[in-house]
Amino acid sequence: MRLLITLEGQSYEVDVEVLPENAKLWDDESRVAIPDSVLLPPLLPDIRDVDKICHCPIAGAIVSVEVAIGALVHQGDPVAIIEAMKMQTMVPAPVDGRVVEIGVKPGDAVRPGQVLCRVE
Repeated sequence: MRLLITLEGQSYEVDVEVLPENAKLWDDESRVAIPDSVLLPPLLPDIRDVDKICHCPIAGAIVSVEVAIGALVHQGDPVAIIEAMKMQTMVPAPVDGRVVEIGVKPGDAVRPGQVLCRVE
């Protein structure tokens, strides 16, 4: 029997043989066991809500906020610049996503652990 199969927009002409139910397709030696884990969909990254919050790493003053609400950021992109002891430190985005909240503005004094922004 000939069939036309379309997979992801590409058509293939194939020959199909209908076998009796008791037909042996291959011997047990040539059979390959496929682990169940291969057949499952990939796991989604385990990102907790606390991981989506950008915390201030040091005490200092906000020099600039590098993002705006609604901005798309990638993990590691600059979120804010903090000055402490005449040195500037870039604070990176904790995860990929969209900035949904900004908790500081230039000139604000910040302390370690303070929320700078939240990414969803």
